[in-house]
Amino acid sequence: MTKHHLHFSLFMTVLLIAVQGCTDSGDDFDHAGLYGSWEMVDFHEDHQLNQVNSLVLNRDGSYQKSITYRDPETDAIVGYYHFQEGSFTLEGETIAFEAEQDLFIGSDAAWGTMDDLIEMEINADSQPVISSLEYRENGSKLAVITECNDVLLSMCAPTPVYSRVTT
Repeated sequence: MTKHHLHFSLFMTVLLIAVQGCTDSGDDFDHAGLYGSWEMVDFHEDHQLNQVNSLVLNRDGSYQKSITYRDPETDAIVGYYHFQEGSFTLEGETIAFEAEQDLFIGSDAAWGTMDDLIEMEINADSQPVISSLEYRENGSKLAVITECNDVLLSMCAPTPVYSRVTT
């Protein structure tokens, strides 16, 4: 093998590795880091509490989404605003959430206990919520991008970007 062929082979190998490392689409999308707990934490000035949007994705295909209020000093849950659980399916960068239970605070209160939440009826004909996943900051952040429509308006604006919860 000539020096030129050796350089070309090395170049092609490096190029192949680089291209494979950059593809985040289709069936090659790596979900190894997807499972576990993700959160978005925003300090709520009016209540002097953290509003925490949580997403838990389990390897068995189940999920839980919740919005809680937590004490910023202790991280203890003060109350719940929303809780949803169900199942999800993955296909490449696409995730489809199918709710099996959907609970909201049913009064003018900002939050309540789990017992205060009211079950929302899930229509048997309802379609799963389909979103695109995008890993950011070397997998420490997860964006869940849902196309807007009249039914899902509250779920898609703005795109939630969750941070991995480390235990």
